Amino acid sequence: MNCFSNTLKSIFNILIFILSFQFYSQNNTKPNVIVIYTDDQGAIDLGSYGAEDIYTPNLDKLAKMGTRFTQAYVAAPVCAPSRAALLTGKYPQNAGLTGNTSATPGSHGLPEEQYTLAELFKDNGYKTGHIGKWHLGMSEASSPNAQGFDYSFGHLRGCIDNYSHFFYWEGPNIHDLHENGKEVFYDGQYFPDLASNKALDFVEKNKKNPFFMYYAINMPHYPYQPTQKWRDYYKDVEKPRGDYGAFISTIDERIGFLIDKLNSLKLLENTIIVYQSDNGYSTEIRAFGGGGNSGPYRGAKSSLFEGGIRLPTIISWKDHLPENIVNDQFLVNIDWMPTLAKLCNLSVTPTNLDGIDMSKMLQNPSMASPRNTAFWKYGNQWVVRKGKWKLIGYPKDTSHKGILNMENDALFLSNLEDNVSEMVNLAKKHPDIVKELIDLYLSWEHGSKNDIPQKMKTVSHLGSNASITALTPLHNKYKNLNVLLDGKRGYNDYASGQWIGQEGTNLELIIDLKATKQLSKISTGYMHEPGNWIFSPKAIEISFSNDGNTFGSPQKGILPTNSNNKNKFIDLFIMKVDQKSRYLKINVQGIGTCPKGHPGDGFPAWFFIDEIIIE
Repeated sequence: MNCFSNTLKSIFNILIFILSFQFYSQNNTKPNVIVIYTDDQGAIDLGSYGAEDIYTPNLDKLAKMGTRFTQAYVAAPVCAPSRAALLTGKYPQNAGLTGNTSATPGSHGLPEEQYTLAELFKDNGYKTGHIGKWHLGMSEASSPNAQGFDYSFGHLRGCIDNYSHFFYWEGPNIHDLHENGKEVFYDGQYFPDLASNKALDFVEKNKKNPFFMYYAINMPHYPYQPTQKWRDYYKDVEKPRGDYGAFISTIDERIGFLIDKLNSLKLLENTIIVYQSDNGYSTEIRAFGGGGNSGPYRGAKSSLFEGGIRLPTIISWKDHLPENIVNDQFLVNIDWMPTLAKLCNLSVTPTNLDGIDMSKMLQNPSMASPRNTAFWKYGNQWVVRKGKWKLIGYPKDTSHKGILNMENDALFLSNLEDNVSEMVNLAKKHPDIVKELIDLYLSWEHGSKNDIPQKMKTVSHLGSNASITALTPLHNKYKNLNVLLDGKRGYNDYASGQWIGQEGTNLELIIDLKATKQLSKISTGYMHEPGNWIFSPKAIEISFSNDGNTFGSPQKGILPTNSNNKNKFIDLFIMKVDQKSRYLKINVQGIGTCPKGHPGDGFPAWFFIDEIIIE
């Protein structure tokens, strides 16, 4: 009996030793890291963020397992530069990618010399994987495998159909599904399931090694294609909110699969999970004008108001970081790179970053954020934030929550501590704060005096009291032709209210000067901003009449602008004339479709004109 007891005791001691060794080994193993990045998700669109009409039990549980941020931002309001910032720890301007990348095969994206999160973890002995959306370039040098990922599966362009895996935005339909640089075909299979299965496979294959996985989920970006299960669940919710909500629940369900997998492999306690959206919800036509919700915040995707950049963000590391924390401190996605490097105690660490290590704040939730300032610059919009004060230059409200008057709101100041809605411009009330923030913005390496709005230029000319009518249909958003003769030049922003735009078609106008006058010069203001698919007009034709019925032969001027130019600017096209006339017929001709090499290749191009100055 004693011999038997001694044997049992020996076996028990051996088991304790093995378990203790396993426990010791796991706690001395580098933690795995999973960064989950969703696509076009609204600022409050999780149950844990206040959405009462969206079912997200797994993500709400993840938030309770860790920290949920209420002041976490991304460095850009659109997909590609936001992702570049995340993966490099740098502002998009320093990452070398400030706008969405071209979908043209072979086109460049994230520069090869940029050091990414994948390269960081790979240099520290991790296996690295990318699953889902890429949208950081079509060239081999900017591909996931060239940017540090051992394994990659997903689509390279901005979005795909979830069943055919075709991209629709550029040229003919293009199949876009790749695995480690090679095109693969899973015709008819639901991409969220394909991506989820690949993510689970990556975890399974690397369960004995430390791994870093960038799980770039392509939802709730359009096209809204939820499964029947979730469509039925949201059948009583008005569209597009219902389909959008179904996509959020689709995300949540697959995050549940991932957490279950980590649990089954006993990896959850040794895995850091970060969850964030790349930018606010979309109000584009293909998103049916919306579906998402920015809650108390103004703005959505493409806007630097809070709704475009202040997004759901969670970090969880079970048994290592505090649980069930709501953190109100200031964080930007560029901060994840140095923060994760510190949490993982990496020996090879990144340098020359814009991000700030937030690890101490995560470990001590009562600690103030080490970040007090941040900068944003996207298109014409720019932001400088210092503490509670936020100043926007040339603001744009894609959520359409209020009206912006660019003559008064070109500089828009908010106190985020008092009012996060940004519905009231405090610039005139606090000119000293405006000046301080402008000076701070100009101290940033990418701030420029040319970015600072000046007083709207006025000009007096013969057309100031004239009438103007259109002979061609006007775009629904740009019908106030009177701005072309109101004596005010437009800001360098097509949404300022001083511009008339046409998409893919020409614009023909009749101006009645009310009396015959001697004319010597006609000048037309125009804009060139390829990043927003806006190109200089191709040509302007002007013909003259004294009775408004019979017009002489038109004088044609060709604009000397390279339509492939990547820079944005406004200019004035001048045509000298020697004519007595009462009526002018002006035909502004656009380039038709976006040129080759542009992300919108083959799709309608815009042109915008402001004041027509008649002398």
